[in-house]
Amino acid sequence: MTDVKHLAESLNKLRSEIQALDSHDEEARRRLDRLLHEIEKTLENPKRSGVYETLGQQLKTSMLNFEVSHPRLAVVMNEVMEKLGAMGI
Repeated sequence: MTDVKHLAESLNKLRSEIQALDSHDEEARRRLDRLLHEIEKTLENPKRSGVYETLGQQLKTSMLNFEVSHPRLAVVMNEVMEKLGAMGI
């Protein structure tokens, strides 16, 4: 299976986890939706200058923020981060 296919599966898992967030986590859902959108934009145009470091840092920060309150979400975010790293993103 290719890196892109693995990443697509991880992104689908991330979407599912975001949708499963409690309704009182609406702000978290919005932040994660924006982050997911940024990942997708980066994948569409990988030559965007300077976004890789920012994107990676955003993922890492979000993952750490959700580690305790939403451990499954943090695990999926870590998967996405690893897959992007393997692709050089």
